[in-house]
Amino acid sequence: MTITLYSQYFNDKLPRSKGRKIKLSAAKNFTDSRLEEILRSLHAKFEVKEAKYPRVPWEDTKMYTVEADVKKSTLLKIIERRLS
Repeated sequence: MTITLYSQYFNDKLPRSKGRKIKLSAAKNFTDSRLEEILRSLHAKFEVKEAKYPRVPWEDTKMYTVEADVKKSTLLKIIERRLS
């Protein structure tokens, strides 16, 4: 299953209404390199591209295309736990 993740999902400066998908305390520990490290530790195949997140199109962000055998919500919870 292909899952698309944007860096904005983990941005502690954004409210949930603008796209943050994890709790604020975990988002404060986010960096793009940390996310890549977590995805590697899960043995997930992923690609990183420069993109614009649709809810905040004026900001540049990174888009991660991940091949995983779990649902997107499950993957986000795993990442959230590892960032906490």
